Amino acid sequence: MTARVTRVVDAAGAVTLAMGLALTLSPSRTAQLVGLGDQPALARRLGLADLALAPSLLRRGRRRTIPMAARAALNIVIGVAYSREARAPDGHSRARQGAVAMAVLTVVDGAAAIALHRADG
Repeated sequence: MTARVTRVVDAAGAVTLAMGLALTLSPSRTAQLVGLGDQPALARRLGLADLALAPSLLRRGRRRTIPMAARAALNIVIGVAYSREARAPDGHSRARQGAVAMAVLTVVDGAAAIALHRADG
């Protein structure tokens, strides 16, 4: 496995942990800040999912292929939430940007999961 893939997975783990904490501990405020609108229950559920993934992503020396693939899949779920928010009549102005960001992150995280799988042989 290349150092670049390791850095991508480490960064994904750190961001996943930080977002998980923010979304879980302050769902209303964080949802507004990131463009998910007034959806604290959704924000908290996404945060809990992030917190469930973060330890596996941050654990070096272990296989991280499945958690990284799960991260990519969760990005799709979050992207759908952003898309719905963007289409709502009173949707948050940042929601469209969030949907695009999640699409890009899905590709990046998916590519990292494939690289990890290949490295695991």
